[in-house]
Amino acid sequence: MSEKVKKGIVFIVIGIIIPLIFLFFTSGYEAGAGFIKNLLALKIYIRISDKNIGIPYRFIVALGVIIVYIGLSIILKKDEKIEE
Repeated sequence: MSEKVKKGIVFIVIGIIIPLIFLFFTSGYEAGAGFIKNLLALKIYIRISDKNIGIPYRFIVALGVIIVYIGLSIILKKDEKIEE
């Protein structure tokens, strides 16, 4: 396996693990609701100086998707060789 493929696999694994880790800290799940409604309703609450700040979980999922895309593009990118 080349260095490029190893780097791409690391990005893909990180992109999958980050949303799974943050899923443990979410709040707002509705048992009877559908997938999209729950994805839009889930939030991660952070308490900073007596204020609760809610970060939507969909932002974390979007970050994971972007990281997985970066990993795939690293793997699929053709080697650019400079010809003289």
